[in-house]
Amino acid sequence: MMPNKTIYVKDSDLPLFEQAQELLGESVSSMFAEFLKERVGTVTPEERMAELVIQISRKRGALKKEPGLPQFIDGIYAEAEAHAKKAVKSLHAGKVRQAKALYYAANVYYERAERNVKETRELGEKVSELLGT
Repeated sequence: MMPNKTIYVKDSDLPLFEQAQELLGESVSSMFAEFLKERVGTVTPEERMAELVIQISRKRGALKKEPGLPQFIDGIYAEAEAHAKKAVKSLHAGKVRQAKALYYAANVYYERAERNVKETRELGEKVSELLGT
């Protein structure tokens, strides 16, 4: 038996997935796996690190507009972004070991910030429920 993984698709993307399967005659999962094989094989470490910088920066910008999130969360995103930028610089300087360590640290901070955002939102929902608002 093959392992099973679920990919969640936004409602707005569902017609695209259905059209792809109809036009290409393949299962969406096999097309997705093929895309990942191609993409993962061609992404350089520098591209991966640069993408992380962009991802963190976008998320940070979006969350600054969200009311009710504590300021410390932005500080964690800032740490993640700083480490990611240093990783790119270290890689350019040929310091691969240092770049790997900084990239790892950036990911750890980013995951922590994401977890804190989720937990803060959940806590806010629970408080609203208790207050009846």
